[in-house]
Amino acid sequence: LDDCWASTERDADGKLQPDPKQFPSGMKSLADYVHSKGLYLSVYTCIGTKTCKKNRPGSYGNYELDAQTFAEWGVDMVKCDNCNNPKNEGETTQSLFTEFSQAMNATGREMMFALCEWGEDEVWNWGPGISQMYRIQMDHLPLFNWGPMAMGVGYGQGVNQIINWMADIRPSKFAGPGAWADPDFLMTMFDIVHNTMPYTESRTEFTFWALWSSPLLVATDVVGMSDEKKSILMNEEVLAVHKDSLYIAGDRLYNNTDGTQAWSRPLSNGDLCIVLYNADDKLQYKEQPASVSVSMSDLGYSAADTVYVRDLWEHQDLGSVQGGDNYAMDVAHHESLMLRLSKAPPNDGSVDGTL
Repeated sequence: LDDCWASTERDADGKLQPDPKQFPSGMKSLADYVHSKGLYLSVYTCIGTKTCKKNRPGSYGNYELDAQTFAEWGVDMVKCDNCNNPKNEGETTQSLFTEFSQAMNATGREMMFALCEWGEDEVWNWGPGISQMYRIQMDHLPLFNWGPMAMGVGYGQGVNQIINWMADIRPSKFAGPGAWADPDFLMTMFDIVHNTMPYTESRTEFTFWALWSSPLLVATDVVGMSDEKKSILMNEEVLAVHKDSLYIAGDRLYNNTDGTQAWSRPLSNGDLCIVLYNADDKLQYKEQPASVSVSMSDLGYSAADTVYVRDLWEHQDLGSVQGGDNYAMDVAHHESLMLRLSKAPPNDGSVDGTL
């Protein structure tokens, strides 16, 4: 439940309370119902005096009380925003989020802490120590490339802008188990007033969030999902990369002048995941794909190695390449190809059962 689930006033004991029209049975009842379905409940608050929208009370001055209230309700995750931060003398954004994190720990209930201060104050240097997921840039909107600017750091709100921002801060340096770099919610095939993110761009979005092991949170009607959306959100081979136990986020290898990029990520069984990406936005309706290549030696292979290639989106083996060669594929405009490279030939069960 994001902003605006709460009443505009605290109760007589100073506790947060839900909007009575939206949640007449209360939050504990809601949590029990959600848990009965095998699901988790997440709620939103803010380290400031008010939340970001519609005059709801923030948690400033009530961190311990609010954390305990969430624990008593049975909440499983708390997203904490940064609006209306009073910025009082002696306080910093980092110190306030740290206080809230400590208050959550003091409850004794395991609750995921999603820290959201839009990537300010180089949060990747301190967020991992106090939260399980931390926003590394401004809000993400379903605009593929050059969208409007909003509060927070980064290059913009579109998918390509986020990809380039992540490339420059190099997520492999700071993302890892229990400390997930969060580029914000997925906007997979989402429509805000018909500003729809198409299938190709949606698949590119999901490719990179999976490559970084970033949180995969998407607002969608799970009953009414289209087959196209299911093919993105439920691709087991892509999800296997996302949850690979080595948990080293992928970094960019090449950023070419023609707008193409190549990324790589090591996997726990010795395989590599590479992404070939055509980010060129100069010709918005370009029909011809671009050739994107990667040097196998740059990936650490020797000339004597035979490397087998699998397309994770298409669930298709693509043959082999020698370790001393370049590997190239044609990539459509705004498309990304997600490939798994292995020294083991297909069908021997060595790649998590996916080959």
